[in-house]
Amino acid sequence: MIMSLGSCDAKPECDSPETRKAVLDSVSDDHRNPLVEFAAKNSTAKASLENNKPLYLLGEKIVTTSSSNNKRTLQCSGAISVTVGDVKASKEIEFAVQESKDGKLSVSVTPFQF
Repeated sequence: MIMSLGSCDAKPECDSPETRKAVLDSVSDDHRNPLVEFAAKNSTAKASLENNKPLYLLGEKIVTTSSSNNKRTLQCSGAISVTVGDVKASKEIEFAVQESKDGKLSVSVTPFQF
């Protein structure tokens, strides 16, 4: 999923507040992501996901794993966790932050691989 960020003056950053929010929004909007399905399946609180809304949290350390020559596209990596009921599941998340020619930033999250 790709999310656009409205900042026209900013350069791409893996660990900016705007990027973090876009990553969390992208993952939480994907109601079929394997991380939340795993947590929900293993929770002993067998309430539905509607009653136990998943709580997502990005780890403190988000790193840049690579950047394009012009520094307009960054590949990023970090930890993400989700809590559903009484189960917490964590996984590495990879995403890209890209600045278009008009200065707009977008975030693209790589689907989870298990």
